[in-house]
Amino acid sequence: MRRYELVGRRDIRLVTDAPVPVPGPLEVLVRVRACTVCNRSDLAYYHYYGEREHCAQGCFGHEVAGVVEAVGPGVTRVAPGRRVFVRTPLTTGYAEFALAREIAVGLLPDEVPFEQGAILQLLPLAVHATRGVRLGDRVAVIGQGPVGLMALRMAALRGASRITAVDLDDWRLDRSALLGADTTRRVDGSAAALREVADGVDVAIDAVGTPTTLNACVDLVRQNGLVVMLGTHHVDTHVTLDLVTWERKGLRVHSSAEPLDTARAEALATAERLVRSKELYLPELLTHTYPLEDLPKAMEQLSASRALYPDGEQAPYDGPPHRTLKVAVVP
Repeated sequence: MRRYELVGRRDIRLVTDAPVPVPGPLEVLVRVRACTVCNRSDLAYYHYYGEREHCAQGCFGHEVAGVVEAVGPGVTRVAPGRRVFVRTPLTTGYAEFALAREIAVGLLPDEVPFEQGAILQLLPLAVHATRGVRLGDRVAVIGQGPVGLMALRMAALRGASRITAVDLDDWRLDRSALLGADTTRRVDGSAAALREVADGVDVAIDAVGTPTTLNACVDLVRQNGLVVMLGTHHVDTHVTLDLVTWERKGLRVHSSAEPLDTARAEALATAERLVRSKELYLPELLTHTYPLEDLPKAMEQLSASRALYPDGEQAPYDGPPHRTLKVAVVP
């Protein structure tokens, strides 16, 4: 089969005779119909392979949708021929086939195109990230990339009374308004600008993953408010926080992580119900589609991003890629 492999920093190579994985116990083999590029993890792995230890450990190409090709012993939830999306596979989705654990596979309705279905890998993250949002809460979401937009949508569905969307880019903020933001704020990314976004929100969600955005969330929330770490700190892996401020405000914090398989299963079940409800606005998130052999072009397009550079470093870009959200790669 054809498969792309990340072999070095900014070095991906297409293998044309890779073996098709064989599913073991409780594993599922998926014929990949689409794999979307993760705007944070995949790009960080691509740009920092060999420079950040964790960038050689994650699965490069992990947002997959396709059809079950075969199942291993003990699999009961899905059978060959079933349309599915995958929450982090065992092997790359930049290939014709990908292997996944049964517990990481969600059911994909017939009416959802595979290119949009692959985006659903983000949904369990957004489900976990917004689990502390209560009916009537005022919520600020910093960063309106794909995962930030998904978190915004989940906050709206959970009954937030007012949602403020924050980003560097006006075009992305237009998408925010479509997905349910009550207020949109364009900022220049500086700490001073972020502090002026809102006053005393109940929940502040960092959907970027930089020291500046995380500290801004600490400033934005009210006394005893909730700070959510949704954006992954792949580039700036160490973040300094003012713990005196944290203690004085009595803040709570959680991440979007799924530490247990039970949590993963619950989030996937929730995701399946949400997909059936047609409340996710998936077409607004998908902006480009490339054939598998053009994965390097997709990586180049998404790499024009300020978020790929350390927070305090001069970057060649002022914001995110132009008019780009999710990019799907199709075998």
